[in-house]
Amino acid sequence: MDADVARRIVAEIAPRAEGARIVGGHLAARDCLVLDLGGKLGHLVFSTMRALPLVVMTEHGEGVPPARADIGDGLARELRGATITSLAAREDGTTIDLFLERTDPAGRTARRVLTVNLGREPGWNLRDAGEPREPAEPTSPRAETLSPEGGAAVRTWHDGSGRLHVRIGPDEPGGDDREARAFESYNEAARFAFAECWSPLDLERRRGAVTKAIRRKLRRKRRAADKVRAEIEGARRAGEYRAKAQLLLTRKDQIPRGRTPVEVLDFDNTTTVTIDIDPALDVARNADALFRRAKKAERRAERAPSRLGELEEMVRKLEEAEAAAGEAAGNELARLEAEFLPPRETRAPRQAEKTERARYRTYVVSGGWEVLVGKSNRDNDVLSHKIARPNDLWFHARQVAGSHVVLRRAGRKEEPDKRAILETAAIAAYHSKAGRSSKTSVCYTERRHVRKPRGAKPGLAVVSREKVVMVKPKLPET
Repeated sequence: MDADVARRIVAEIAPRAEGARIVGGHLAARDCLVLDLGGKLGHLVFSTMRALPLVVMTEHGEGVPPARADIGDGLARELRGATITSLAAREDGTTIDLFLERTDPAGRTARRVLTVNLGREPGWNLRDAGEPREPAEPTSPRAETLSPEGGAAVRTWHDGSGRLHVRIGPDEPGGDDREARAFESYNEAARFAFAECWSPLDLERRRGAVTKAIRRKLRRKRRAADKVRAEIEGARRAGEYRAKAQLLLTRKDQIPRGRTPVEVLDFDNTTTVTIDIDPALDVARNADALFRRAKKAERRAERAPSRLGELEEMVRKLEEAEAAAGEAAGNELARLEAEFLPPRETRAPRQAEKTERARYRTYVVSGGWEVLVGKSNRDNDVLSHKIARPNDLWFHARQVAGSHVVLRRAGRKEEPDKRAILETAAIAAYHSKAGRSSKTSVCYTERRHVRKPRGAKPGLAVVSREKVVMVKPKLPET
């Protein structure tokens, strides 16, 4: 919002708001606070939505967005019963202070201030105000020193992608060629903009958020399906691995040790076959390795088709949900949000933005298993003790600092195979202080056997019933 516009709105509504008692209120969104001032005063509304940041005083009877049951009303509940002593805009114009007082039955007065930022970092913060300001005068001038002769205007338009834009400014003839609606005061212009534009903008924003979450999950499932397809393709080579192993044993006298790859004649004695081997091992051990590789490929082939079918069905449903999200509204949109958007604690938007970032990295290992890796000590705590389920597998590099790593079961009944466990252990080793070692030991156990000692620092965990594997630190191939 333009700083001058915010200051003009505050200058117009401050005389009406000061001295009013907040009789109710709610959050219409995580960035829209509605305060009911009762009587003839109506509602005082703060919107910190990036597309429509404003402060406005509405009339009783004008439609205001209802409370959202999924986000609670903690902030509004703290403000109920308080009396507004002052409403002022700071010099920057986009920071607004709402000063409040509340007197308890014993006659003690508590003073608090709600600071609302409508600028580049929109959000709000409620804090104790201590003693009243001296002098207790608002920082913004009164309306009579600001109101222009031409009044205010609201301009709305859609860009090339169909997104709605709204702008409040002076009612100046010939300002631009966009359609404008004129008003006598800035608060009236803000009331119109809020009534006409907040709901469609909020709907657009909610659709965008749920679509983004669906697409993120869709990408993960598609990657998992691609990995399973690769396993199926690898399983088709089981016969090739076995034939090469038999060929190594048959031609072992012709194979010099210490070279790779080696070329030998096929059983027809005319075709040359190239075989990659480990030069540190003899022919018999290289042949055994190929036989084991063939067996693993065949075992994976038994499970992979059913898992691929599950993933393809998930992908199909997610694609349908993605298509539906673009037009969803009402109960259908709420259902999609409940399914794809994790519940978040309602707090000031500026604080919430810090917690919205992902607390973990995500990988997919063999078999389509999802692996989560904490990014910090506090994130490790959240991942291990709030996100992970009791039967998920928990990994950590031994005797060195590192991330907590969780292989999620996600309701699957089968056990992760050894390859998935080794790949997950390699991820845990990579995200540890031993990440550059040639090999390191990693312990793993079910998350139910991981606990945090009372009073321990973030990231500290005690493990029981652990198993240990030796792995080379690395990330799975994408």
